[in-house]
Amino acid sequence: MVRWLLLLVFTLAPLIGFEVYSHTRLRAEREAELGQEALRLLDLIQTEQQRIVDDIEHILATLAEADIAGPACQETMERLRQRLPSYLTLGFADRSGIVLCSTDRRSVGTGSADQPQVRQALSTGLFSVGEYVATEGPHHRVLPFALPYARGGGESGKEGGSGPAVVTALLDLDWLRQYQARKPLPPNVTVLLSDRAGTVLVRVPDLQGIVGQPLPERLGLYLSGAETATALTEGLDGTPRVTAYSPPGANGSGLAIAVGIDRAAALRTVDVATLWSWFPFLLILLLTLTGTAWAIGRLTRQRETERSLLKAVLEHLRAGVVVAEAPTGRVILHNSAAERLIGQPLGRIDRIEDYPRPFTGGLVEASSELPLVRALRDGAVVRQEELRRDTPAGPITCLADAEPVRDPDGCITLAVVTLTDITERKAGEEALRRSETRFRELVENTPVMMWINRPDGGREYYNAAWRSYTGRSLEQGERWSYIHPADYPRLLDCRERGIAAGESYGFDVRMQRHDGVYRWHVCRINPMRQNDQIIAWVGTAVDVHDSRMAREAAEQADRSKSRFLAAASHDLRQPMQSMFFFAEALHSHVHSPRGRDALAMLERGMETLKGLLDSLLDVSQLDAGVIEPRIEDIPVKPLLDDIGSAYAPVAAAKGLDLQVVNHHDLTVRSDRNLLGRMVRNLVENAIRYTERGVIRLECHPLDGHAGIQVRDTGIGISGEQMSWIFEEFYQVGNPERDRNQGLGLGLAIVQKLSALLGHPVEVRSELGKGSVFRISVPLGDATESPAPALAPRETERGRLAVLIDDDAIVLMGLRSIFQDWGYDTIVASSTEEALERLRAAGRRPDVMVADYRLREHKVGTEAILKIRELAGAPVPAVLLTGDSGPDVMQEAERHGIGVMFKPVTARLLQEALTRQTGTAA
Repeated sequence: MVRWLLLLVFTLAPLIGFEVYSHTRLRAEREAELGQEALRLLDLIQTEQQRIVDDIEHILATLAEADIAGPACQETMERLRQRLPSYLTLGFADRSGIVLCSTDRRSVGTGSADQPQVRQALSTGLFSVGEYVATEGPHHRVLPFALPYARGGGESGKEGGSGPAVVTALLDLDWLRQYQARKPLPPNVTVLLSDRAGTVLVRVPDLQGIVGQPLPERLGLYLSGAETATALTEGLDGTPRVTAYSPPGANGSGLAIAVGIDRAAALRTVDVATLWSWFPFLLILLLTLTGTAWAIGRLTRQRETERSLLKAVLEHLRAGVVVAEAPTGRVILHNSAAERLIGQPLGRIDRIEDYPRPFTGGLVEASSELPLVRALRDGAVVRQEELRRDTPAGPITCLADAEPVRDPDGCITLAVVTLTDITERKAGEEALRRSETRFRELVENTPVMMWINRPDGGREYYNAAWRSYTGRSLEQGERWSYIHPADYPRLLDCRERGIAAGESYGFDVRMQRHDGVYRWHVCRINPMRQNDQIIAWVGTAVDVHDSRMAREAAEQADRSKSRFLAAASHDLRQPMQSMFFFAEALHSHVHSPRGRDALAMLERGMETLKGLLDSLLDVSQLDAGVIEPRIEDIPVKPLLDDIGSAYAPVAAAKGLDLQVVNHHDLTVRSDRNLLGRMVRNLVENAIRYTERGVIRLECHPLDGHAGIQVRDTGIGISGEQMSWIFEEFYQVGNPERDRNQGLGLGLAIVQKLSALLGHPVEVRSELGKGSVFRISVPLGDATESPAPALAPRETERGRLAVLIDDDAIVLMGLRSIFQDWGYDTIVASSTEEALERLRAAGRRPDVMVADYRLREHKVGTEAILKIRELAGAPVPAVLLTGDSGPDVMQEAERHGIGVMFKPVTARLLQEALTRQTGTAA
């Protein structure tokens, strides 16, 4: 870790040196800039002072030429004072230097004859500058100027005359402060003025008590020399400054002028910038050192962890591992599995000679030593060498892999050996051999035909049952010669797909017995896997010929049952239909009360018989699966209104109020007839078990479905009976089996239709208070269809009805009731007969009623269409049929023909005709 840190320091040292050099150079450049800045400021001050002296000379020359030194001189001076700066005083003096008049009234009458500037001006006749003199105390200095007065003649021009002889000016050093106030100096800059003797005249900014004091010895350089220069000096306030100074001998003004800039303050920006540049560098350096230390520590810990993990992994390996160094053979790494397989501790082995020789029976002759020794000594590479060591608990067998590790020069440095324990595998192989033997014996002696194929499907073995059935051995005949030729392509296709997918497959096939007879077998072939690899295919063949024949016979019986149901549905309904029609015809012939009561009892019995027959046939057809629903979009309102209209009289006869409550124009997906049958059965059930109160037929939207429910106030259903009500022939409250209450098939039919249509039925009931049955029907797409316009009511008299049925009794009954209704009738037993009689009558029929199944395989639909074609108009028509299959309904709807299922009462037939014609029948 220390070496890594030193390497990092040596890497960063040039960067640190460069940063120090850059900072030092930047400070030196800044100090040079400070010297130049001080010289510039010094030059500005000297220039300003020279400008003021020049201005004073011009002002004095102007006054010397003007004639203002008379009696009004003082008055003129006072006016002039208002235009002069406060640091300048002008006046006139005589030859002795006495001020005669002045802009400063206080100086009038003052003066000294020995003023040098006055003597010099009078002697030379030129502008002269004196030395700084103290006025108003030692701390207030002014610089005097003088110029001869050009008009000083007469008495004033003589020696000792009292007239004005010179024009004088006094420059107060306060001009420097005013200049600094007008043009402020940069921050941390000072200006110092002293006279030739080194007395401080002024300092800007002010420093308390310094004016009038002599310059310290360290600043004596300000007074010597003849040139302007710069120096790093300690100022009067003790602050080191970069100073530009002009000695008195350099500027000719008799003053020493020095401009100093605070060195520390000026370099502070450089130091701050440097500090900010050093801060990220030091931060990065710190982070780098920290990160490096952390990384090195982590690497060190990781190495230790990896070593510990390596040791742990080796300990958890089932294979033995030994690592030894060359050439000594010292063991540097091993696990406990290696010691277990070798049979001796390895931790103290330091020489090749110390390795044990526990193995015998190796694949290499006379080599009982470990392959590791050969790898160390000879550089041998050993692969999967089987070694065996005998122990009291039994032999231990392992596979050895050994290989030397060489350095770049090819010298052996290490050798590694791995020992894989295969003792259990050897035992497993032996057990597998024994198991295969037992399996072959089991397959050979099982009574079921079995065979074994290779992984590619090739034949390997057939058992005794197979050989006995086919009369062939494995070597005899073509492979597939015992398969029925018609089944071979299907077998081959199924086999190829199963082998390609590596999955079980099966097929039914006819196999030829040894006597030449083909019998049906169910074959099943399963893969046998080992280590996720298919090692064989095991097939079985079970003789199912007898059961298959029995199943085909049962299917034939089902088909016969369906044909019987169709025939029974037609044949049983036909005589009942004639009974209904003739009973209706009797109404006009029976007038006595006793006869009418008997006729009513007859009709009630026939109604009961009709319900029983419908229920029995419906249950039979549902059980036989011959009913196929036709799913379409159905408006619910017309369906419920029709049912309500049909059953309202029945409910009223029992004193019940049947109400249809439907505030939603919903459309559902269902079979119109089958759904109607479900609802009718529920309504009939409610009427049957309700003695008083109300029955409500309702429809509400419910979670994407329409809930059609029948609610009654009947006897209710107990909890014990709830699970039985949908069973066939079960009735609540009818222990005497009164057939006037039906057979108990209504709810059974509802449940079977519910399963067929996928419309769940829910029941809620409370004993003694009533029940609610609800059918959930999926919603469909609402389509608007115009309501059929009803034709104006016509009188029945003179209307023509065509009646077609191949059953003479039914036909006579139809004619009787239609004649009672006031119709003229044409009856026929076939299509041709009806057409012939219509042509003879020369009339267009108003309605038609036809049986669906006529003679010679004709159907009533054909008769209706041909009559419409003859009439040239869509004559309203109703089909009477005993077939309840979907084909009849679909064909009738396609041509706009009404359908009624036999047996049908005269009342229901009349209602159907009313719906078809739009008028009363």
